[in-house]
Amino acid sequence: MVEKWNHFPVYMWAGPGTIRINRVKFPATAIDEKVHMEGGLRIGARRLKEMGYNWAYCTYNWGFPPEIEHEDHEYFKRTVQEYHEEGLKVLGYVQFSNTVFDGSYLTKRWYAMDQFGNKINYYSGRYLTCPTDEEWKEHLASIVKGIVESGADGVFFDNVFGSWFGFRPCYCDRCQKQFKEFAKSLGFNVRGIPEYLSENEESRAYLIWRRKVLWDTIDQLSKFAKSINPNVVVSSNSFEACLSKLAIMAGVDLRDAFEVQDWVMIENHQLPRKFKGLQIFNTMTYRIAHAHSKGKAVTSVPYMFGIGADAVYPIRNYLQGMAEAYANDSVMVLKGTEYFHEGKWTLITDEKFQGVRKQIADYHDWFKGENGVWKDCYGKRATKIAIFHPYDSLTFHWERTYLPFFAAQHELIKNRIDYKVVWDDFEDVEVLLVPPIFEKGEMEKIKNFKGKKIFLGYSPFQNEKIVWKEIYARLAQFAKPEEQLYLEQILSLLNFSAYFNDPNWRKRMEKANFLFFNYLNYCYVFTHPFDARELLDLVKPHQPWTVEADGFLVVSSFERDNTLKIHMVNLEDRQVNVNLVLPKGWQLERIDNYEYENVFVHRIYTVRF
Repeated sequence: MVEKWNHFPVYMWAGPGTIRINRVKFPATAIDEKVHMEGGLRIGARRLKEMGYNWAYCTYNWGFPPEIEHEDHEYFKRTVQEYHEEGLKVLGYVQFSNTVFDGSYLTKRWYAMDQFGNKINYYSGRYLTCPTDEEWKEHLASIVKGIVESGADGVFFDNVFGSWFGFRPCYCDRCQKQFKEFAKSLGFNVRGIPEYLSENEESRAYLIWRRKVLWDTIDQLSKFAKSINPNVVVSSNSFEACLSKLAIMAGVDLRDAFEVQDWVMIENHQLPRKFKGLQIFNTMTYRIAHAHSKGKAVTSVPYMFGIGADAVYPIRNYLQGMAEAYANDSVMVLKGTEYFHEGKWTLITDEKFQGVRKQIADYHDWFKGENGVWKDCYGKRATKIAIFHPYDSLTFHWERTYLPFFAAQHELIKNRIDYKVVWDDFEDVEVLLVPPIFEKGEMEKIKNFKGKKIFLGYSPFQNEKIVWKEIYARLAQFAKPEEQLYLEQILSLLNFSAYFNDPNWRKRMEKANFLFFNYLNYCYVFTHPFDARELLDLVKPHQPWTVEADGFLVVSSFERDNTLKIHMVNLEDRQVNVNLVLPKGWQLERIDNYEYENVFVHRIYTVRF
């Protein structure tokens, strides 16, 4: 629970290393060096604390060779000292999957290799490292040791996904050998690491192996950190973990993340806003993550377009993102860094953004100040409506599973029907929505649920209620053949190569927002062929209260001591008229309301029933 975690963090890349890495990633762009040098020291800490934050993700290791990065480590020690003196805790940043190709790293043999024996780019001037290389793992351990011994409160692994721009595994001889041995131990007969992913045996074996390699490494590093200081916390960046196939390709799995880490942090591009007429939000992320959290903190840092494309946001977008997270019993990590604003790189601690910081501070004072609403705005999730998270079917059968899973949630949110996502805990669930499932373990979970079930498009069982059956069956006829999957991978590789190796193509692709559109998820499409009314008519009776509104709201509810707490977050940039319709005998006791420029952002209704 948010009030129990008391964890309010900021991404705060600053100091000489951040200045240097921005020059590597985005050469010939201006950097406000003064703001970056101040950001990781006392003045930055004070401004973060004034906004209501008490944790900061700070940079220790950007992946430069030690002869260059030594000054970054010294700066980090000052950061820890001065942030601590101002009352903030610090997580030290570890570059988990890549290095800058410079200095003593020019001769290293730890780099990942593609099918043709070439190193694999990661942004400009950097290459991905091999996830099975022992020297690389020893290097990561030395970085962890340096962070903990600097007095930091935690260790943060970034870019754990390893491959990005789609499917980018390492094909070195060692990875091939280890993969084949692992696949054989599972009873799979494979030729080697697949060239593309499908529903075949090689793909299944690879996805299982990749996940194991990733989380075994983080588990070992976590235990090593805690062996030095048992009070140190560990987390990592589970990039797009809930909404995108990219995370699955890379082995990012929230079940493992919550098992071996102290909390989960999910970076994505879901900051609430309008995008080409569509409403973007992050609620699905929070609810999917909570299905696996087992009481640990769920956090997310939502961007708009990502690094290099985002200026400091309009104030309302920050407030909406924060309110949406809190309404979902989660925490939005503030993006405090990597803003390209008015022609130069800067941080949220820049003096010119004092107005933004003040509004964030005001909202935090309302939410968690001395008389903050957070003291009694939570409780047990009140909704009786749930959707099953088909994690394994999404992993191994993405194309057959994802659309009904996301479409159902989209329609529930849009129509102001509260729901939760479940995986292994069905307590208090009256009606369970079940997306297409194809894995035996998931079928057993669903078979054991004794409440009402509504299957979305497909059911592996007989005599079950199914909505969207005919349309789903038609969609299944258009499944991509193996030849198309292979061709798409080849085209993806060509785009990837052109982006990093041809300056002219890079300019064209950046103009077309290639980086952003490369990892779009369902939430940037928001189109599906299913009849929403068919589903809504079946679930509405399971929510005794209704919300009428003339704008887009995120609605959630919590129950404690015969009292219902109904959160509403206004994602419009205008006032939304709201009518809460309660059953006979229920009594509205109080409304807590936070407004910005006379338009409500976060409203909490206290209802006695």
